[in-house]
Amino acid sequence: MLLIRNPLSWVWLLLVITTLVSWWLGAASNVVGDGTEFQSLNFLLTTGIVLIAIIKMRFVIWYFMEVRHGPSWLRWTCDSWLVFVAITVLALYRGPL
Repeated sequence: MLLIRNPLSWVWLLLVITTLVSWWLGAASNVVGDGTEFQSLNFLLTTGIVLIAIIKMRFVIWYFMEVRHGPSWLRWTCDSWLVFVAITVLALYRGPL
């Protein structure tokens, strides 16, 4: 019963569930076609997977690396870095318009 009361157990369960959801989204993106009609769908799925990964990274940084108890500048730096990584990955994936 102590595992249910521990917040880290709930975070771990959330990480497992989001991993399964992102795996499911990734498997759903393997649509066969000529590529033109599925390009926007693939970008939408990729955006969802990247956002799930960013959320997972935030939970790992905040709960397992104990940043949530650190100084505010450290929390802001970690969150800013996550936003930068998400924007960079999506911009590189999208490519030139």
